[in-house]
Amino acid sequence: MTKEQRIPQPEGFRLTENEKLFDRISDARFQQLLFNDQTTIHNVKVDSNSYGEFLFVTVSRPATQGDEHLTFWGLGHHEYRDRWITDEWFYYAPNFNSETLKHKLHHDTARESIQQRRDEIAVEAKSTQSTAGALFEMLADLTDDDGAIADIEDLGFMLDDCDDAE
Repeated sequence: MTKEQRIPQPEGFRLTENEKLFDRISDARFQQLLFNDQTTIHNVKVDSNSYGEFLFVTVSRPATQGDEHLTFWGLGHHEYRDRWITDEWFYYAPNFNSETLKHKLHHDTARESIQQRRDEIAVEAKSTQSTAGALFEMLADLTDDDGAIADIEDLGFMLDDCDDAE
């Protein structure tokens, strides 16, 4: 099905309220959205953000007012949460140039890249989360990651005690 044949939806990805609230989706939902005829995959690459090194997947879907674009990131170690992100994907609406939009990957190529990343991190991803990481995650889920970073820095002296207890 070509882009011209795809029927635009009011919201291209039709994310649930919970998915919108937490800016993340399950891995099963990610697979469902990604490998759908409505989805165009523009880029799959390992890169870094403020939280660590992850696999970033930039996609689009037709929507009523132009295409909706999202970049999903996962399959990496979230340094502040001190855990591997393997069963869920965070996302954001990217700012990107027209060159990125011109690039399109076949679903099979994207699937292979995702599996390759899973294989690369499989052994390390079995590690357990620290107490400090669990505390950060709780704060981040109540506020947001950036706000939680400031809170954790303010509580830094307490976290040293948590890690010493482990």
